[in-house]
Amino acid sequence: MPYFPLFVNLEGKRVVVVGGGRVASRKVEKLLPFKPRIRVVAPEVTDYIQNLWEKGEVELLRRKLRMGDLRDAFMVVVAVDDTGLQRKINRYCLKKGIHCNAVDHPDFCTFLFPALIVRGELVIGISTSGKAPALSAGIRELLEGKLPEDVDKLLRELENMRKGLPPGKKRQEELSSFVRRKLGL
Repeated sequence: MPYFPLFVNLEGKRVVVVGGGRVASRKVEKLLPFKPRIRVVAPEVTDYIQNLWEKGEVELLRRKLRMGDLRDAFMVVVAVDDTGLQRKINRYCLKKGIHCNAVDHPDFCTFLFPALIVRGELVIGISTSGKAPALSAGIRELLEGKLPEDVDKLLRELENMRKGLPPGKKRQEELSSFVRRKLGL
């Protein structure tokens, strides 16, 4: 079944990343622009995560996970190869109403981590509902090459135009026409 794409404000919300390896580092890197309060729980971490901790950009608990580490979480990303731990965390999150993503195990996910394109305020998420992440990544690469270099500037222009026009069908038509011209559609 396909997952519904939902864009959510993470600013200031607690996101717990379980694991400190290469995959956990990629997830942390993708989350940082959205300004959550990231807590990484892992006995060992990459230099990238260590450096973020030293700069005060993430909280780091250098030990094995204790379920209490998840208590105040809005979202949990499980980036470990331990299927039993993924299952246990998923069950806990389901009981507590915490969004959970277990890397490479859609059965233990309440949300999927999409392939992301972030250009300023423009955010594009691509998902195959967990069936083929490599395809999501390939489509992300394809789309990144097709986007105008100054797409964030275009977004700001449109935001200002939109504020200056009264709501309604005429505004929608003007903005749509402007976008089509700018993108060569």
